[in-house]
Amino acid sequence: MNSSDSYHLLGKFIVTFQQLEDCVKEIIVMLVQAKDEEMAHILMNELDNLARLKTADVLFRRFTSVRVGDFKEENTGFHKLVVWLQRLGERRNEIVHSNYYDWTTDVGESGLLRKNSKLRGSKGEREQSEEELLPEHLWKDLADLNNAYGQLELYRLKIIEWLSPVETA
Repeated sequence: MNSSDSYHLLGKFIVTFQQLEDCVKEIIVMLVQAKDEEMAHILMNELDNLARLKTADVLFRRFTSVRVGDFKEENTGFHKLVVWLQRLGERRNEIVHSNYYDWTTDVGESGLLRKNSKLRGSKGEREQSEEELLPEHLWKDLADLNNAYGQLELYRLKIIEWLSPVETA
């Protein structure tokens, strides 16, 4: 693999994350059950990813609390998923807000060197980080993202089922 493969994987990660964010937005719209979905979209437009995830978590628990049944397992599972999505959001921010340089290992493998710096006001300093990324590292990030997206989709389908239960004959 060459470094262009790594750049391709970075792009794939970013686009997949955008699809995951769209799924979170759709879940929020369903949970709110707004007569005018545009109202929910207007509100969500001003929320960053972390705020949307926290909102979805609280709305999910509220949504299940007004239904008949025991949703403890679903509430716990959804909350754990939200925490994981928050960590993936932090990873996405690292990826998006970094600088990249072509990099080759001492055994000739091509990858990327990710560099980032953050200002730490409380310490009065700039903190630098560096990460050596080979394609297999990016594939793992992408696999984690796809796995989380799959779990989020299962919850989306559950919400649809709860909103429109299919009656058996």
